[in-house]
Amino acid sequence: MKERFLLGALAFHVVYGAACAWVGARWHARRANDRPTWLRGAWSDALRLVLVALAAAGLAAAVWSPSGFTMFRYLAQGLFGETIVLAAALAWSHARAALRARAAVLGAASLALLAVYAEAYHREPTDLQVRRHPAVLPSAGPSARTLRIVHLSDIQTDTIGPFQERALRQALAESPDLIVFTGDYIQPRLDGGRQAATADFQALLRRLDFAAPLGAFAVRGDVDPEWPRMFDGTKVTALTGELARLPLGDGRFLSLIGLTSGMSRGNERQAMRRLVANAPSGDVRIVFGHQPDYVIPLSATTRVDLALAGHTHGGQVALPLFGPPYTSSPLPRRYAGGLHEYEGTLLHVSRGVGMERGPAPQMRFLVPPEICVLELTL
Repeated sequence: MKERFLLGALAFHVVYGAACAWVGARWHARRANDRPTWLRGAWSDALRLVLVALAAAGLAAAVWSPSGFTMFRYLAQGLFGETIVLAAALAWSHARAALRARAAVLGAASLALLAVYAEAYHREPTDLQVRRHPAVLPSAGPSARTLRIVHLSDIQTDTIGPFQERALRQALAESPDLIVFTGDYIQPRLDGGRQAATADFQALLRRLDFAAPLGAFAVRGDVDPEWPRMFDGTKVTALTGELARLPLGDGRFLSLIGLTSGMSRGNERQAMRRLVANAPSGDVRIVFGHQPDYVIPLSATTRVDLALAGHTHGGQVALPLFGPPYTSSPLPRRYAGGLHEYEGTLLHVSRGVGMERGPAPQMRFLVPPEICVLELTL
């Protein structure tokens, strides 16, 4: 896989690099044009460059590394590689011609891209946030109590290091009554290899004595072929199309319902509804699965007090004033992170701790990693 990815990257950079060189030569030749003519030419060439980048990345990904994320990674490489070099070279060229305003704009564009690169690839992926979400469940009565749930999702790492340990320690520091993982734990990079990371993950959970009074529970994600062996020897209970009935005191119970990965995708609908219906009607019902898509068929037919999911990473990349361009979910973009109500069902989607690996661009931008603390009145 790595060799094919690199072949695709080489093909993309040859084509996009040549396009950048062509645009650079045209801009250099037009330096002396009046401002309106220069601007028209600049916009025209920029559009051509964008079209070439999209075509080259799409073709290279389709031929050499067919994956939904490969094209985005090639485009990111071009944006933070050749595009920065092009903008810096043109800034220097225009400065030499004493076109200071144009040189300043081009230089600022180059510096802005460098700043975004540093933020997205080197700072934000470890800028761990703790987000708290208070909520009153519909089942809350006169004898209501507060239940503190730590929701962790998408650890999604190729190695277990200080950042992953910090995230798990912070989760325990929140003194939760209950901990839930909503999938995607270990995902290698292009060169593969997951056994060492899985063993290190298990060792870290054991060393931290990772548990909570009502328990720690996990469901399978999309990148977990070793499921459920990854939790062997730990205090985390793996639920695969099962429910755990937990005592809340005063004779009340919480039914924690763990979906299969197929159920979380919105498939296996009848099996999911039967599973939820197995929970006693008087219990507090909390359903958790990896993908949030399951709330679409669930919310219309079945009473649940809370639905938990991950998978979206909050889009992993968001644009100012727009939000995430892509969330990998059919739900509207506003449901890609946080606590919302979806057609009568309270839904919390974690933006995750890690990020997409494999052939994907390994960055976060305006979507920092998070640990979620839900303080439920029930």
